Amino acid sequence: MLSHEEMQNIFRQTRIIRRPTYGIISGYHELAYVCLGESTESGYSTTQVRGKIHVSPRFVIRPPWCEPKYEEIFGAENVDAEIAGRIFGFLGFKKEPVECKSEHLEVKYLERTVEFVLDDVLDELERQEDITTGVIITPDSRYYPVSLERFIATILKDEFSV
Repeated sequence: MLSHEEMQNIFRQTRIIRRPTYGIISGYHELAYVCLGESTESGYSTTQVRGKIHVSPRFVIRPPWCEPKYEEIFGAENVDAEIAGRIFGFLGFKKEPVECKSEHLEVKYLERTVEFVLDDVLDELERQEDITTGVIITPDSRYYPVSLERFIATILKDEFSV
């Protein structure tokens, strides 16, 4: 388990390479991302995580005990009895009137270095003329959700400071 200071270090050291080029909070939105980091898997150089985060305005105020549970987000078949009591979620959005859910997760372990994979990803997005996908470099791929939180928090900060 990471300490608060370790999570803060990952948060601060996360590099946001590419952001979507339009606002996301005006309505329901799907925010695609590619997160890259050095792999902790033997025989691989890079861990690549692709996914989509659904961001929507929070219209209903709910008490904390009515928030979704881990198994509601990931499905009952993905709940390990050893971790069923742990809390999952994005921590940085307490004061923002939005709700975030992470879906469509794809994790790959690649032999090429982060720099080469980054070049490939940026080339791919440019060829596809994709202006909606963010690209993030995490300092620790085991804790990529902390880097995703930084990515989303940066976008939310810009959206709400207008």
